[in-house]
Amino acid sequence: MLSDEQRIKQKEKKKKILAVAVLAVIGLFVIMGLIFFIASGIRNSHRNKKDENPQQSFNFYEPDYKLDILADEKYLGLDRNVWVFDGYSKTVITDDNYRSYQPEIIFMRDVLNYLITGNYTEYNKIFTEEYLNNAGDSLRDVFTMQQLYNIELEIIAYDQSRTSSEIITDSAVKVNYMIRHNDGTFRNDLPEETIIPVVYLLKAATDINTGNTEIKVKDIIKYSVMYD
Repeated sequence: MLSDEQRIKQKEKKKKILAVAVLAVIGLFVIMGLIFFIASGIRNSHRNKKDENPQQSFNFYEPDYKLDILADEKYLGLDRNVWVFDGYSKTVITDDNYRSYQPEIIFMRDVLNYLITGNYTEYNKIFTEEYLNNAGDSLRDVFTMQQLYNIELEIIAYDQSRTSSEIITDSAVKVNYMIRHNDGTFRNDLPEETIIPVVYLLKAATDINTGNTEIKVKDIIKYSVMYD
């Protein structure tokens, strides 16, 4: 027969055991919820990375930094002209007529030549300091010679302002091209025989006294992103 004091102690002991059991269950649910939250975050992170990098499903050619694409007869047989669309008609830039085009068009023709010749050193000089500081992984430090063809340029926005010493021109140039045997070292979002236009946002500063113009790239934007 238990005394009253023993009964009280036994009840208190049962209460403690029950309390510990309840806390254990609550703790288990908290841990399970935390694990679910972390796992969900990881899944979402992988899903977002996959959405941001559709090139993961592309099959690119193996990069060959020694390959001279200008010795490839099949590439040379493609349309490698730089066409310019003015909203009404298309013309081809040649060595004889290039001075008749706007400085922004000539600038972009030179940029395309950097890509074709794999001249990443000159290509990386075309950007403003602000762009270089914020570009991150979108900047291609090194790339192979790019087999560009079906090239077209179009100025889709143009605005000028004037200071006491300079004429400032802000413009947007839409650039179309295909890349034969794309190896992904420059465009890792462009499948074979596909055009995904990009827009180069340019800032040109022309010295009023000398007439010299310096053009830099402020940003590069997917054309579909601008107009979707």
